[in-house]
Amino acid sequence: MMKTAITAIFGACLIAVSALGQSTPALRGLQQEVAVASSRLDLPDAPSALMAEPVTANSSINAQTEILASDPYTPLTRSEKWKHFLRRTYASATFVGGAEDAVYTKATGGFMYCCGVGSWGQQYGASLADTEARSVFGDFLFPVLLKQDPRYFPKRGGRVLGRVWYAATRVLVTRGDNGKNTFNFSEILGVAFARALSNAYYPDRQRGMWETANHIAGSFQGDATSNLLTEFQPELQRLIHRCTPRRLRSMENRLPVSSPSSQY
Repeated sequence: MMKTAITAIFGACLIAVSALGQSTPALRGLQQEVAVASSRLDLPDAPSALMAEPVTANSSINAQTEILASDPYTPLTRSEKWKHFLRRTYASATFVGGAEDAVYTKATGGFMYCCGVGSWGQQYGASLADTEARSVFGDFLFPVLLKQDPRYFPKRGGRVLGRVWYAATRVLVTRGDNGKNTFNFSEILGVAFARALSNAYYPDRQRGMWETANHIAGSFQGDATSNLLTEFQPELQRLIHRCTPRRLRSMENRLPVSSPSSQY
């Protein structure tokens, strides 16, 4: 049921863009960019026993160079924002964020389903649908229309409290395509539109003003937490590495590690 909801959300968003594009020249250009970007996406080849090569963490990191807040800024094109959105839809952080949002909802007394273990699965499915809908609006549609950058650029240096403040406030502050800091309308509108769309599959008792405000607060809190985890990812990895048995460390180099702040 939740998989169907996610598919319906994605389809509804694309249909809405298509319908608007018939009357708006700017959105007609956006549709063309989306079509070109989709046709140029690099899909993985079928696995081959003869051509397979070991993938190491270093080779993956070199393939996607991390971009920091202090680096020279280059804005994303429309097609690159489309690729960024697609990568977010199946990234592991998306599924972790859905779980975190479900836990937050439970802690704040906003759990929508009852009862038992099955209710956790239903709540997680709804949270994942919310995340995917928010990604459509906040990572692609509004960043393109408002000319804002949907990426988070970590600092990786400075005092801990300063980095915490920086990561948390990126929910409200982002970069425009001109490289200057601006109010993050893409985030705010993305969350608002996603929550409005969620009324299509939330129970009736979860569609009131207080419930909607609670869900919106949970979305902002989840995004701020995601920024914090990205900002301090190197420190967390070193901490986990020191606590990992030696036998498991040998498996670490065999796993592909993608940079959280690469180009897309």
